Amino acid sequence: MPKAKTEIVPAGACHIPAIAEHVRAADRAELWAAARLTPAEGMARALERSTMAWTGLMADRPVCMFGVVPSSILGNVGRPWMVGTRHLDEHPFVFLRRCQGGVTTMRERFDRLENRVDARNERAIRWLAWLGFEIGPAPEKLGPFGLLFFRFGMGGVR
Repeated sequence: MPKAKTEIVPAGACHIPAIAEHVRAADRAELWAAARLTPAEGMARALERSTMAWTGLMADRPVCMFGVVPSSILGNVGRPWMVGTRHLDEHPFVFLRRCQGGVTTMRERFDRLENRVDARNERAIRWLAWLGFEIGPAPEKLGPFGLLFFRFGMGGVR
């Protein structure tokens, strides 16, 4: 089976419905647990606040959106984020490699990248570690339901 054409393009609000319709269960659960947001609400909020954001396309179909939101101007800290669809899992390594370039671009702008990841999302935790993020040693309660999330970060001082 030939590989589907993949590309990374600037993210736009027009990509949100297609991604939200097929969002991965783990991403849906994480957005709800962290802030009681639907995938469409979470992506719209993140896209609006991001200094840079991209959409991953596979065969011209949006399969993920990711970017970085400034968290602290004084400390030059950015919060990376990503929401993916079930279709992303069809060719995960293509996007794993391409996401490294996005992380490199984020690091050129921010001294430190940090955020939190749902402790239940083992796949995302492995992916973040593969990208070079340090995963915190113990999860902490977060969000309206007090579920466990790991801190993750790269660069700068914590």
